[in-house]
Amino acid sequence: MKHYLAIGTLLLSCNAFAQSSVTLYGIMSVGVEWVNNSGGSHVYKMLSGANQNSRWGLKVREDLGGGLYALAQLENGFDVTSGAFQQGGRMFGRQAFVGLGDQRFGTLTLGRQYDEFWDYLSQMAPLTTNGLAAHPGDADNLMGSWRYNNSVKYSFPSIGGFNASVLYAFSNAAGAFNFNRAWSAGGSYTWSNIKIAAAYAELDRPGTANTAGAVTDDYAAAPFFLFRTSPINRSVGTERQRNYGVGSTVQFGKAGTWNVIVDQSSFRYLDGTSFRLTNFDTSYSYPINPALTVGAAYIFSMGRYGGAADSRAHWHTAQISLDYLLSKRTDIYVYDDFQAASGRYAVAAIYGNAPSTTSNQNLVMCGIRHRF
Repeated sequence: MKHYLAIGTLLLSCNAFAQSSVTLYGIMSVGVEWVNNSGGSHVYKMLSGANQNSRWGLKVREDLGGGLYALAQLENGFDVTSGAFQQGGRMFGRQAFVGLGDQRFGTLTLGRQYDEFWDYLSQMAPLTTNGLAAHPGDADNLMGSWRYNNSVKYSFPSIGGFNASVLYAFSNAAGAFNFNRAWSAGGSYTWSNIKIAAAYAELDRPGTANTAGAVTDDYAAAPFFLFRTSPINRSVGTERQRNYGVGSTVQFGKAGTWNVIVDQSSFRYLDGTSFRLTNFDTSYSYPINPALTVGAAYIFSMGRYGGAADSRAHWHTAQISLDYLLSKRTDIYVYDDFQAASGRYAVAAIYGNAPSTTSNQNLVMCGIRHRF
């Protein structure tokens, strides 16, 4: 209760100054799904955040004069089905940062933030056409599986359609500067109806061995994150992860939107083994009318382990979806995701579900989303 009283005080105090603004926003999304094989059995269940994770947040902006302004954002993730906090029980586990901005010089923010893969490429991923069609294990973090503690982000001023930013997240470990640190960079260019983007991220010794570091329990939390440990010893973690990616969006107006992404995640584990995953995906969404949109997506993923026998792995992921707007803020949706895997270490596991005990997994979901 004390937390919410403090938030209410913040809202009242900020609104008392004409030069300040506070925006309250949120998403509530929940659905019912059927999965043909989740840990060996078919399952019917209710899932919070079925196409966008549920959240609420505050955006704060204060004009400091001369074009300079202060900004802050707090964003909480929660489970609609139980009311519990997500992101390891953090109150503001999705985002929590404060900083300064200026249209001439850019924006500097400090706190818990997303990397540039999320900032520049996530809106081009198939999951944005409704659904859970993430790349296997969300190795590239396009679903926002983890955030970066102790991070400093600088966003350059926008120039002629170009946007770019860089992030560095501290390890906070005495005498071990690179023990659970991370950095990221990305940018985009928009011209007419076309947008292209690129991003890079590097994580050094992520996980819970240094709980004060950049990426901790949300990196290692869920069992369906497939590639965070060595293929030959699941108790051995990641020494270094690097993600590279490029993507493009083409807006055809009433004819729809086409997205393409190519990215790669490479892992080096503490026992000397390695893994490289390359994803090729395309998605298309078409508005049948102002209220009804149909979407389709396909992802081909190929992986290869180093230091392990039968090292090749492949995944095929397909998605179809329908989204119907009841109003500007409320919609209902239905989608079908299917994934097939091949190779000794390849596991069919659609995001948010336990791995299948066979070579494929199929999911059908229907749900409702409200945005405020």
